[in-house]
Amino acid sequence: MPPARKTKTKLSRKELQQLKEYGELDPLSSITEEKSLDDVISKALGRSGYGRFTGKLGKGKSTKANKGAPKRSTRPDAYSRLLSSLSAAGSLPVGRDPVVSDDEDDAIEDMEETEDGSEAVNEDEQMHSAADSDREYNVDEVDSDELDSEAEQGNSSDTEDGPKEMYEAFDYMEKHYADDDSEKMHKKLAAATGKEYRQSITEDSILGPVVTYDLAGEKAKPVNPRPLKQKLVKPAHKLNKSSEFSEFQHKLFNWLDQYRDVVYSGRSHSNGDELTTAYAIHAMNHVMKAKDLERKNNAKLAKAHAAGNDVGELRDRGFTRPRVLIVLPFRNSAFRLIEKLLTLASAGKEKNFTRFAKEYGPDEDEERRHNANKRKPEDFKSTFAGNIDDAFRIGLQLHYNKSVKLYADFYRADIIVASPIGLRMTTGAQSGDRKDFDFLSSIEMVIVDQCDVLMMQNWDHLVHLFEHMNLMPKKDHGCDFSRIRLWQLDGMAKYRRQTILLSQYMTPEMQALFNHHCSSIEGKVRIKPAYAGAVNDVVAKVSQVFKRVSVRKLASANDDRFGHFVDQTLSDIEKDQKHLLIFVSSYFDFVRIRNTCKDRGYIFAAISEYSTKSEAMRARIKLYEGELQFILYSERAHFYHRYPIKGIHHLVFYSLPDHPHFYSELVNLMLTHNNDVSADQLSCTAFYTKFDQLKLERIVGSKLVTQLASSERSQFTFA
Repeated sequence: MPPARKTKTKLSRKELQQLKEYGELDPLSSITEEKSLDDVISKALGRSGYGRFTGKLGKGKSTKANKGAPKRSTRPDAYSRLLSSLSAAGSLPVGRDPVVSDDEDDAIEDMEETEDGSEAVNEDEQMHSAADSDREYNVDEVDSDELDSEAEQGNSSDTEDGPKEMYEAFDYMEKHYADDDSEKMHKKLAAATGKEYRQSITEDSILGPVVTYDLAGEKAKPVNPRPLKQKLVKPAHKLNKSSEFSEFQHKLFNWLDQYRDVVYSGRSHSNGDELTTAYAIHAMNHVMKAKDLERKNNAKLAKAHAAGNDVGELRDRGFTRPRVLIVLPFRNSAFRLIEKLLTLASAGKEKNFTRFAKEYGPDEDEERRHNANKRKPEDFKSTFAGNIDDAFRIGLQLHYNKSVKLYADFYRADIIVASPIGLRMTTGAQSGDRKDFDFLSSIEMVIVDQCDVLMMQNWDHLVHLFEHMNLMPKKDHGCDFSRIRLWQLDGMAKYRRQTILLSQYMTPEMQALFNHHCSSIEGKVRIKPAYAGAVNDVVAKVSQVFKRVSVRKLASANDDRFGHFVDQTLSDIEKDQKHLLIFVSSYFDFVRIRNTCKDRGYIFAAISEYSTKSEAMRARIKLYEGELQFILYSERAHFYHRYPIKGIHHLVFYSLPDHPHFYSELVNLMLTHNNDVSADQLSCTAFYTKFDQLKLERIVGSKLVTQLASSERSQFTFA
């Protein structure tokens, strides 16, 4: 019988999509609605030799009994049982071809676009014309035979272009995602589910103190000298503007390449570009390896199909296509990252690039904003340069013909770049078609960059995202269950997912996310640099007093702090006291204090992130002229605006800022227009509790934090 693609049978659009994405028609396409996805998965798992992992160790396989038995593929049994269970629902296409070539892949997509009249995009995204939104240019092509020759070239010597980094047998990704039913893997899964990690601390000359969390019995992994795919080497060198990593990138990339969960809290605006380049290379390297594995398996299936042979089980994918999720705070960060990804993909054609540049790139008012922010600090200009819209999501689809499609539908995308609120608009909908998180079911790598900026937005959106990641999908979405990895079917995907958190500093919220949602079987790494202390950056000659508030327990810490502040500080504010600034880091505390001050009849103004510029300007003028007793100032207001408040004589930190440089910035504001005020007329008081150790360390320094947090004394003065 001739192959199906040569027959006159007209395939439906869904079948064309299945051919394009999975290389064969879906045997489940004829499942009746009465059959649930769980039933189908249970049947797919109902084969001998593999049991569902429940978190408890069972007896290992008996190797002696099977020692002399001939090796035999288990796929015919499982696959035939799965097909036979579906035969009653409807007949499968006769003579289906198990693979489809790259040219046919592009042809199928063109047919779909012709039928529909437009390309599939994300929700609420208006389509632009493809004719004027594609970008084409010449790139250095990789040899067409490169895929088959990489293994042979693995031991070749270095060339003039620098060291040849090959995709060799020494590959952590292959081992990490392999279907392993050994007793050792069951022990690792049991240890990961029970969070049985062994901690060890080492000092790195570049990264600082490194805390590793290894599962029991696991040894330290050696550095992979050649971690990159061959076709990614030249683009990586081009992107990095060097034939090798910097020392900082090399140290960090070593941890990323081991597929450990990594939290790094040493990000800054000076090393931000290096950091982004490192994880962009890691993400693209992961996607290229995964796609090439699928391509090789498709070729094996095609060859076996032509010869009438069986190659056994080839499992290389999850329920849905997206593999990498990158979470960023603003569109400007997404714009810089996606440009790096396009460079690494060596794309000869970039679909919808004009639209992308318009919606994510700098706009017409960028120069005006740049001139207005000239007097702002460098970190402010770096964070808010460009488009700072915080609601976005975009999918990137990589084709084998070296083209990249932007604004791809999530179920056709390989990489998703989005903000927490952008994803929450889809995953957090109460009901209806908009509530969908199946595209997160097979995420293998999630990167959350600029966590310190996300803390200034709504951290709950990020927690909600992790709670809906790697869950069993509600629909099959046309997947081929014979190609899905067994640990995906078993619901163990979260233990194979790599999570990377990057921030300027560590917070309790990040630590909670690291403890509860990072459970990689390869272990975890926490990198937190030592701090000199923001007090060293204070140039104003003012006495700085740190007072420790006594608290009973963590649950009552906020109430104890508020009671101490009302009794000790607000009661000391006399009716004639003026030029006071009260800084509050939490908006909930901000509202609580504001309402209390209103009830007590104080003459004050409140500046929060919701205050307009005119309201903030009037409050600053009145404080300078002595018409107000004090200003209540939130941390988010300072983060988004950096108001230069003048005329401050007294400064009170109700709670320490998360950003350590905010402390020195605010104290140094006391120098402005206070030339006629002596140093003994200026004061600075900061309140903290024993639970504020992370904040306190960044302000007073790593050497003094223990003394201030646990000493019998409750008051310390820095002159």
